[in-house]
Amino acid sequence: MLNLVRGGPKILIFESSGIKELTDYFIREKNAHAYSYDDTFEKAGEDHTIIFITDKITDIVEREKINEVLIIAEEPDAILCSLLNDNKSHLITKSRISTRIIILRAMGDLEEVIKEISKDYECVEGDAIEILNSYNEKGTVIGITDKPLRGSISVKKDIYRKALFVEERYRPLMRSLRSHALKYLNIGLGNKDWYEVEIRIYDKYKEYDLHYERLLNVMEWLEIGIILGESWGKDYPRPMLAVEVYRVRFFTYYEPKYIKKILLGLELLDDGTRIVDYDLYYNRKKLYWIDAADEGIKDRHLIGVKYREEILSKLSDKEIEELYEIENDILVTRT
Repeated sequence: MLNLVRGGPKILIFESSGIKELTDYFIREKNAHAYSYDDTFEKAGEDHTIIFITDKITDIVEREKINEVLIIAEEPDAILCSLLNDNKSHLITKSRISTRIIILRAMGDLEEVIKEISKDYECVEGDAIEILNSYNEKGTVIGITDKPLRGSISVKKDIYRKALFVEERYRPLMRSLRSHALKYLNIGLGNKDWYEVEIRIYDKYKEYDLHYERLLNVMEWLEIGIILGESWGKDYPRPMLAVEVYRVRFFTYYEPKYIKKILLGLELLDDGTRIVDYDLYYNRKKLYWIDAADEGIKDRHLIGVKYREEILSKLSDKEIEELYEIENDILVTRT
């Protein structure tokens, strides 16, 4: 639910004496898209391979020496296999895989995060694009962002101005960073305490699976914490009245009042229909809607409407579509 490390786009460099023919092949057969050098790092994601084509490969291929830049939505090994199988390998005189990129999620003081990483690894600091221009494939670039990693990350816009070059191979470094990622997140946040909260789901129609799936998806999309456990339980809204609830223990670096606001937003649909109760407990005390009230808004329904809109504004079109599908399934149970 809390994605802190992921890979960036892969980069292949080809030396060719038939640059136009090779470029046309990739566009025609591999659905490649041509971009300028700078725009490439705006468009390429984790599932893409960037291809640089030049008439002369050197140890460090400077951007001025790159003739064509392409993006293909395939892995490098699949692209190389296609070149062999389609008898196009004669168009390439040399090739190599360029420096790999790892993207690390952090928050707060990113300078402190960089200092901490530099204690753990021998690093060279610099602009991400300039580092890619200046070093070869013997190391890996670490880019740091405070944006959620589930969506597209622009190397140029979303990566912090200081990136790090570490002379270690990609996969061992990726494993190492995964083991240290929570430490770096805490460093950026000033080592502040995390909050353990409990969410209790109640639905009189007893469609707990749908409400749990919906809650879990939004938490994952917003990347706001980690689920520690879940179980069935009883709640007592009035003396001598027990109702069945589903309890979710949740670990988050956001204050409980913020989580309560999200839950209030999730209780409603776009038309204001309330479809579920999400109660929040912190230190065994229930947080009420008034605890999450913003200045000037003292109505539970209006708070829910406001935070429903805020939640939707942070989701991608695909995520909103998936959310609506679950909500439609919930509405079907009401008929």
